[in-house]
Amino acid sequence: MNHTNAFLNVAMMTVVFAAVVPSVGLDSIEVGGSQRQQFTMQGQSGDKTEVKIFTGTIWMSGDRFVLRDEHQKQWYQLDVDQKLVAKFEGKQVKVIGTLDTANSEIRVQRIEEV
Repeated sequence: MNHTNAFLNVAMMTVVFAAVVPSVGLDSIEVGGSQRQQFTMQGQSGDKTEVKIFTGTIWMSGDRFVLRDEHQKQWYQLDVDQKLVAKFEGKQVKVIGTLDTANSEIRVQRIEEV
């Protein structure tokens, strides 16, 4: 086997292994307990909603945690168990989820500290 084939085999096995083994550390939470992640979800009106990545800082606003994206100058409500988000308060995070544009609320699938 030549070096190119060996490298491609190792690279492919790495990608497959990474897709099979979930990676949830102490600095992240995955919501819903699902190990499979859907990258499109069916919206209420029948349209497709894309899973997106949002970055910013978690802040407390009233009795709820919100995400402040400084680059976009936008605040997002977080549709997630508030107890799970508490450990990220004041920290820079990456939030993976779908955006409900009607009320600027992210339906959170995963949060991890950056």
